[in-house]
Amino acid sequence: MKILIHHFKLISPLFLVVVLFASCEDYLEEKPTSEFTADFVYNTADGLEAGVVALYNFQREFWERTNVNNGSNPLVIDAKDDLTIPRGGEISRYGRMRNGTTVENSGVYGDYWRTYYRIIDRANAIIQAAENIADIEEERRAQVIAEARFFRANSVFVLYKLFNNIYVTTESTTPQNALDIILDKTPKAQVYELINEDLTFAIDNLSWETEEFGRITQATARHVKAEVALWQQDWVEAKTQSEAIINSEFYSLIDQTGLVFKGDLNHSETLWAIQFKREVNGGPNRINFNLMPNYAEKIPGSKYSIEQGGRGFGWLTLNNYLRDLLNEDPNDTRIKGSYYIQDYIYNDAATVPEGIALGTKIVHPVWQEFAEKASDRNFFFIRLNAGCKKYFPDDGIPTVNNQTKNIMIYRLAETYLYAAEANMRLTNNDLAIAQLNTVRNRAGTASVDRIDLELILDEQARELAFEGRRWYMLKRTGRLTDYIVDHAGYGMPGDLSPQNSTDGGAENTPEKPLPYRNDARSVMKPHMENWVIPLGEINLLGPNYPQNDGY
Repeated sequence: MKILIHHFKLISPLFLVVVLFASCEDYLEEKPTSEFTADFVYNTADGLEAGVVALYNFQREFWERTNVNNGSNPLVIDAKDDLTIPRGGEISRYGRMRNGTTVENSGVYGDYWRTYYRIIDRANAIIQAAENIADIEEERRAQVIAEARFFRANSVFVLYKLFNNIYVTTESTTPQNALDIILDKTPKAQVYELINEDLTFAIDNLSWETEEFGRITQATARHVKAEVALWQQDWVEAKTQSEAIINSEFYSLIDQTGLVFKGDLNHSETLWAIQFKREVNGGPNRINFNLMPNYAEKIPGSKYSIEQGGRGFGWLTLNNYLRDLLNEDPNDTRIKGSYYIQDYIYNDAATVPEGIALGTKIVHPVWQEFAEKASDRNFFFIRLNAGCKKYFPDDGIPTVNNQTKNIMIYRLAETYLYAAEANMRLTNNDLAIAQLNTVRNRAGTASVDRIDLELILDEQARELAFEGRRWYMLKRTGRLTDYIVDHAGYGMPGDLSPQNSTDGGAENTPEKPLPYRNDARSVMKPHMENWVIPLGEINLLGPNYPQNDGY
């Protein structure tokens, strides 16, 4: 197959920075250097392995850019789903759809576009070189190609899910083709063909386990292939791939939700985690700062703590729809501080107000004025709204914005939900119910005795919110537009009131305050399910390259 890609016409065929692969006790070690030559990278076995490690580095860089949009770019896809309140900051303009709706105001999308096309181009170069190099053991060659083909498949898949009209290639950029003009998108069938061929090769040539935590395994490739199959409505393949992981001897759900995001994530539920280790391979990220409220500022008696998720500023937090889902079962451990936190307590003896005991829940002091004063609404969402703790490290410094914490990309709980959906589609309902209940019961919630897509979507929301997975599933299942119109922001179902409105008929209680930041409900249109190709990227394509419909 010869399919082409446009973006890499701007990228040198040499690595600007490559990192040396070296073994380590329990994690993938990356040692930055500028001394490697292209001849070394593409013509030696050690160089090819260094090139593969560079792919991990490129993937991680997406989360490392704390100086760009307050480090929020990786969270744009969460801001645009139906579970969040994009309160303010850079991320809010996309979640409220003030940006991202035209060619001209979609610059952040270019970060996604460039990141994944860059990975594809470098993967192409590694695959090409590995196939042609003579002085390498065959097992080593297969490992290099398998990892590179996984990265290519995963990146093409992400781009297709987001942008739809994409153009892909299996050739790397060279001086000879660097100025080629791309005239048309790649047909969907060819996109899927490349993705599936790459993932099949990866599955066939990767082991179930790796001695270096952070590397791609056969399970990672099978998980992505299961999702690809769901997008193609190949329920049998989705079942086959997801259950191969579930039934393997190598992966299992962690017993308690409170342990899933503890430590470095090196445990039996993790299928792929991006590593952030100060002393080895990467600086901090600002994900936690975006997702946690600033509960200890301007509230006497409260101080930032590890238990309460450190300092944030509430740029993107849980909406009442997600909170209602999490509170349906009083035994759900996910809302009790393991994944999410909704209640903050007075914990500072030095400043606690007279008459208030330490450990008392902090409540909004002016609920009776909530309807009249926008400043009070803003106070609540900055300080006391529910937050996501998945990105705060156990040894983090609670008072700082930047944290060094591994990022979970794929995990087994999602694999169980893939299997449950595939079996439901195949009318294997008893098995589907059992797989759904495996996820529910681990969180302490009661079993269900029936299965339908809404139950699976509800459980996906509870389990995987803020992990970048919700938007894709809603789009794939045809629910994205309707769910955003019904749930986005902080209003009641069906409420299309403007942001900060004091009318619209919504209930006004501490649990469900008046409509807030729900602009997306009135802006969302079906064509927005495909992201617009940004101006900076579309200008590099041919004059008649097809923009997505509606833009």
